[in-house]
Amino acid sequence: MNKDRLLFIYLFIFLVMTLGAASWQILIPDIAEKYSSWNLSTGWQREIALWNIGVDLAIIVTLIKRNTEYAQILTFMATALCFLLGMNHFISALTYSSNTALHWLGAIEVLGIGTVFGLYALYKSKFFSKFQG
Repeated sequence: MNKDRLLFIYLFIFLVMTLGAASWQILIPDIAEKYSSWNLSTGWQREIALWNIGVDLAIIVTLIKRNTEYAQILTFMATALCFLLGMNHFISALTYSSNTALHWLGAIEVLGIGTVFGLYALYKSKFFSKFQG
């Protein structure tokens, strides 16, 4: 398999995940109230959804152009976001005693899959070797 192919696969999966998240945050925001400890905040949820869509536009351009450098940068950014947001979900899942289903799902999907697969794709594309002396 081409060493850079994983970057594009990762970005496509990330695109699907973030479009899904944006959809429920805009169309059915009460999921957060029912299944998380964060309650309902339609304004913030809409803002997060719009941020996802903005990032997704850059990913779509990268997927169309098949530009490896763009793919590496976006994969690095998405992996960092997955780690940070996934840790936030994981901490909430551990901290609260009720309404944690969304947090556990976020920890598994975002922290587990998003971070681990992103790091693997970056490693295989030799992204980190660019920083070695």
